[in-house]
Amino acid sequence: MSTRRVVIAAAAASAVTLGTLFATDTLDEALRALGARPRPLPRPEDTTLLEAVVADQQRVLAVARAADAGAVVALVSAQLEQLGATPGSTHEPGDLAAVLREAADHRAVDARAAIAPELAVVLASMAAGLDQAVSLA
Repeated sequence: MSTRRVVIAAAAASAVTLGTLFATDTLDEALRALGARPRPLPRPEDTTLLEAVVADQQRVLAVARAADAGAVVALVSAQLEQLGATPGSTHEPGDLAAVLREAADHRAVDARAAIAPELAVVLASMAAGLDQAVSLA
């Protein structure tokens, strides 16, 4: 009888411990302390943010293609490829300098909204590159 109580108490303690680690977002750190290497998964918020960034960058690329700004096309295409997207081939008329400024502002806001620090750094770098590209437009 006491063995059953010990098993139930141990199971309950384990469940509480795992629940606490999960709720406080420290499960990965606990696993690393035990020698395991957890596989990082992207947060749904970052995935949604990245999809919106790719769509906006595609629009910037389309305006750059319509303006025949080869250097900006190369920059934005490289940024899209680094995000894992295939650069589009559409053309969209517009004021390239204004679109670049707007996209740079959006990437700066996106960098602050990102949860993963790595994504925040990438988006901040993109913002800086787009801001500098205004001089090429």
